[in-house]
Amino acid sequence: MVTLAAGAIITALSLTAVPAGAEAGFWRSAGLRGVDAFGVYRTHAARATLSFLLKDVKKDRAVAAVRFTFTERHHGNSVRVAALRPGAHRAWQTVSSANTGHLYVQECVGTWHRKVFRTKKCAGWRRRY
Repeated sequence: MVTLAAGAIITALSLTAVPAGAEAGFWRSAGLRGVDAFGVYRTHAARATLSFLLKDVKKDRAVAAVRFTFTERHHGNSVRVAALRPGAHRAWQTVSSANTGHLYVQECVGTWHRKVFRTKKCAGWRRRY
């Protein structure tokens, strides 16, 4: 099912016209057991958008999450976390930023404590573009 969905995303991405000066691509997580994430990114002159499917593969108390940061020279970088809510095993999410220089992604697992997500373990940062 995941292969079929990834194939559909790649096909849709290849059929969509990308304006001049824009970049688009596909990425997949490859770092941490129990976390499966894949999606597409698009960059334009003023905005970068990342859409991805996040899945929790392990059946334990830890929750899958993705940490990411969009970077650009002379701008402040902020690290954001997209985590599955308690009881959810998969979710499609979209994030965007005005920083369009580079995108770094990191797969993590953690737990929810009331309304706060606490990261327990993360794989290394990977540059996506």
